[in-house]
Amino acid sequence: MASQIKNAAGAVARNPGTAAMAGVATVGVVALAAPLAIAAPVLAAVGFTAQGVAAGSIAAGIQAGIGNVVAGTAFAVCQSAAAGGAGAAAVAAGTQVVGGLAAVGAVAGRFFGLA
Repeated sequence: MASQIKNAAGAVARNPGTAAMAGVATVGVVALAAPLAIAAPVLAAVGFTAQGVAAGSIAAGIQAGIGNVVAGTAFAVCQSAAAGGAGAAAVAAGTQVVGGLAAVGAVAGRFFGLA
């Protein structure tokens, strides 16, 4: 196992651009296949939780700045998604779009010799 890790590390060191594009493409494919596996931890890290906006979080700072949250806004959709509501579908779709673009961009970049 140690020799495989050493070989992989050597390949990354010799081809950092290709390795980076492979990583981006992999994350893009995961975003396409399981978008909430990526979006849920990001929402939580920003402060959107199932119980509401976490005190002292980035989301709390944004909410303090915008005041009353209007239904249908990006903030409301993110909170709904974190709480398992209807916003989850919109966040999943957005994550899939970004993931697909990232995967296609990485593959195209490699194809056109950018790495």
